[in-house]
Amino acid sequence: MKLCIAYPNRNSYSETFIHNHLSYLKPEITLTGGWRPYITKEGENIISIPAGELIRIGIKRVFSVFYPPFYTYFLTKYLQKEKPDVVLAEYGITGLGVMEACKKTNTRLVVHFHGFDASHRPTIEKYKKDYQRLFEIAEKIIVVSKDMAAQLMGMGAPAAKIINNPYGVETEKFYGANPQQAEKIVLSVGRFTGKKAPHLTLQAFDKVLEKHPDARLVMIGGGELLESSKALVETLGMKHAVEFAGIKSPDEVAEWHRKARIFVQHSITNPENGDSEGTPNTILEASAAGLPIISTRHAGIKEAVDHEITGFLVEEGDYLKMADYVCLLLDNVQLAQKMGKNAALKMRQEYEIELRIERLQQILQRDTQ
Repeated sequence: MKLCIAYPNRNSYSETFIHNHLSYLKPEITLTGGWRPYITKEGENIISIPAGELIRIGIKRVFSVFYPPFYTYFLTKYLQKEKPDVVLAEYGITGLGVMEACKKTNTRLVVHFHGFDASHRPTIEKYKKDYQRLFEIAEKIIVVSKDMAAQLMGMGAPAAKIINNPYGVETEKFYGANPQQAEKIVLSVGRFTGKKAPHLTLQAFDKVLEKHPDARLVMIGGGELLESSKALVETLGMKHAVEFAGIKSPDEVAEWHRKARIFVQHSITNPENGDSEGTPNTILEASAAGLPIISTRHAGIKEAVDHEITGFLVEEGDYLKMADYVCLLLDNVQLAQKMGKNAALKMRQEYEIELRIERLQQILQRDTQ
């Protein structure tokens, strides 16, 4: 199978799921940053810029209305030349960009939705007619949670085309947490953005400090809400107890797993625009490491975390209940250890990267339903 993966952000640190697809599926062709093919040879991406690239950039900037047909024309020529068996489009929006060229060349198209592309109201409103065309052209539509499947079916996607295949986690890279022996470190990893509600995590931790003044919250990541989160810490008088560690590599995150006792993430549906998670890789990684998870009944989290077995789930916005569960696990290290072991076992049995990639490869084959 000659595979082409189309994806939007070549250097986005937070898109672990796409990096895993590229690494494990090893596509012969990748398209990124608009139409700009990168031919994979012997494991290296070698940029190949078509003669019309400068014209492409100029048209996109100056005559944006003419860009889609221009893009489709040259992408069609490229697909005719390279003849991939299937194009995997990462994000529904990417699928919109490549669908007409796939249609013209009779190239099979599989679209992988990830989160905002199935929930962000302004995006859905802007592209709702185009999505109908995408649902018609795409051979298969991959989602990462039951909630996402329901969202897309509500937009008109045929149920027969939708396949739920959550992300996988590299369990050999995330391991070694020991909550029973760890200090009172509560760990949070993820972008500081609306749907991850860092302010609610901070409000929960403020309540935790009333019972456990020696606890620490370590927040890893960057994003548009970082500065307002720092300001909230100042307002709540928690500077002594909260560390903003910045953006860290996967290896550095794994080291923090081995220091922490609990992992927390208060994901919500952003009330301003409807944006929601798919299945957060950060929760899969922390679970694989052996940390108990305290999170929300939100999107794919409900499938990745078994309430009262691998962690605890609260309703979106209920930071007081989140605080109660954090205190419970700080008080009961045996329970924290047991839940962490259960979480690691669940990841190995259900979310191991090789299992999920094998399933993705099956989906990409023509004869798989």
